[in-house]
Amino acid sequence: MCYNYSVVYMNNTFIKYIVIAISSFIIDIVLFKVFNTIFFNLTYKIIIATILARIISSLFNYLMNKDKVFGSNKNLKDTIIKYYCLVILAMLTSAFTVNFLSNLFKNIDPVIIKIPVEFLIFIGNYLIQKNFIFKNQ
Repeated sequence: MCYNYSVVYMNNTFIKYIVIAISSFIIDIVLFKVFNTIFFNLTYKIIIATILARIISSLFNYLMNKDKVFGSNKNLKDTIIKYYCLVILAMLTSAFTVNFLSNLFKNIDPVIIKIPVEFLIFIGNYLIQKNFIFKNQ
């Protein structure tokens, strides 16, 4: 039996990415719920909760992806700038999409709305990180 190492490596990388993403997702959702509860009286509570939760969960995600998932040997300065540009784009996409959908579907908890939005962002983030941010020369 002949194995294609690149396929095995890619699957292993993706599995590690999923594990780290799930961990980051849990951190993000829990913090989103906490901050959304703390700021329940504010007009922009969803946007504020998203930003605060994402700052914390993204630092964990960056460190784990750079070292454990992609094993990148690129320097910190180059990768962290690109990574946080992606985080900002993903964060704004998430915040405004969840806010829009929450206003459209007022009977649905914003946490429930946030889950499918984050899943779509997750797929795009993997491809960008793998092929652009953490890709070794």
